[in-house]
Amino acid sequence: MSYIPLPIIVEALLDPLRHCLKDKDPYVRKTAAICVAKLYVYDPKTVERHGYVGMLRDLLADSNPTVVANAVAALTELSERSDSIVLRLNYTVANKLILALEQSSEYVFVF
Repeated sequence: MSYIPLPIIVEALLDPLRHCLKDKDPYVRKTAAICVAKLYVYDPKTVERHGYVGMLRDLLADSNPTVVANAVAALTELSERSDSIVLRLNYTVANKLILALEQSSEYVFVF
């Protein structure tokens, strides 16, 4: 749904997305991270205003390496489109990314 750039769709996604970024299922969290990046392309101010950038940064500490990899991919996309968003990785996150390589899809591996 995040690929549909209509105001009514964006508004309808805001609350469910907040819950999905904190869901217990790692597949839901990793998908939600990419959703934030797609929404940012359409409406960066709404994404920043609702705190989704901070929620993506929280996913960098996730226990699932694939969730971490998708959070990094999303934050990288956001940082390329914004002067105020900067992606900084520490040793712990870098180790999780290395672990994620063997579990990730080709997209995440190449990214």
